[in-house]
Amino acid sequence: MAIEEYKNKYENPAKWFVEEVNQPYHVNRITKCIANRDYLAGRHKVLGRENCAYKGKELITRKTILNYAKTVLRFHATYLLGKKVSFSGNENTIKNFNEIYKLGQYETVDYQILDRVNKFGDAYEVVYVEDGIIKSKVLDSGDCYPVYDDRGSYIAFIETWTDVFTNITFYNVYYPSYVENWNNDGGYLHMEDSKINVCGLPIHYHNFNDMDYNFGVSMLMDIKPIMDDLEDILSKMGDAIYINSLNPMPVAVGQRIESTIPADATGYVMNLDNGDYKVVSTTMDYNTIKLYLDNIKQMLNDIACIPSVLGSSTNIANISEVSMKILFHMANINADETKKWLNKGFQERFRRFQMILKMQGTEVSNDVEVVYNVNMPVATTEMVSNLKAMRELGAISKKSVMEKSDLITDSVAELKRLDEENGASGNVEKDKERA
Repeated sequence: MAIEEYKNKYENPAKWFVEEVNQPYHVNRITKCIANRDYLAGRHKVLGRENCAYKGKELITRKTILNYAKTVLRFHATYLLGKKVSFSGNENTIKNFNEIYKLGQYETVDYQILDRVNKFGDAYEVVYVEDGIIKSKVLDSGDCYPVYDDRGSYIAFIETWTDVFTNITFYNVYYPSYVENWNNDGGYLHMEDSKINVCGLPIHYHNFNDMDYNFGVSMLMDIKPIMDDLEDILSKMGDAIYINSLNPMPVAVGQRIESTIPADATGYVMNLDNGDYKVVSTTMDYNTIKLYLDNIKQMLNDIACIPSVLGSSTNIANISEVSMKILFHMANINADETKKWLNKGFQERFRRFQMILKMQGTEVSNDVEVVYNVNMPVATTEMVSNLKAMRELGAISKKSVMEKSDLITDSVAELKRLDEENGASGNVEKDKERA
């Protein structure tokens, strides 16, 4: 379905985007996005615990907040894209793409995209040209409304927000070949500007979602219920320790004796007729509590695909690279799935690069693939030994050895230095022969 036909679904086709952003499925998605943003800001369910009365006074109950979700999201983003990606394919195209990535700071852009998808389920990238340099901007997921027709085709895009100071609402409406800028400054909605858009619609990145194939789902949806349970039990345990164990209730049993004891008295003993004196406190079942907490923490790590060793719950030392890969197996599974939907968006980005470079007079191929450098701990000695064996067998080039090694950060510069050293040593040998 073309966008012109899609507009006719609404009463006012010229301002169709106003009704589009108010559709229930958009409102529901943006509401979840804002809820996740509030959760990451520290507004958790445990803050809703009610206070109570204790010994005639109001007791402010504990509301323990654990921002472990941030650690999980940060881990997965840095695990896959903590190190910049590299490319394989045509040498000339790779050289051009490396230059674009360097000038456009695409290492940061890639990280932002993965971070937004993990947090909100969707991310949106706008490719543009500024002063002859190809750049990208990652839009705020809470302001974005991609438009899909009944067949799932991506036909338009709406970005809208309201300025909190002026209360003016802005709309950037993207079409395949142009962009319209609208706002309601002055009390009525009008078009401010319209310009050609050579880069097409913003690129929509999203992970796999069984409920809606056009949109993603946040990783927080799996983590929040477990974190809410963990925060609730820890808060209640804190109250129980303070009230029942550290602040017990004295109980005197027997005939009451009316007498006065000086306030600064020390060492007095009260003898009660057929009485008893004791301090009542609650003894917690340590093993039961520990079993519950250990299991819920392990469940959290399993669902979040994080190795338990990262939470300092396991002591490890002198393990091999194979053992390390086993520990990071679930993280690798999650990374492999992430690569699939990231590659889909990256290939769309590369098509934009190819189109812009062609307009600038540079022809590049379309066979470039992304190579991810996973940020997993490795045994350096074992890695170097394996690369050396492959090099001796002639199964890998010198440049690839440098790219795979964590000891070398810039393979191009290192090869240049080696050539300079070899050239200098060659001149020395020739001088010796002449002498």
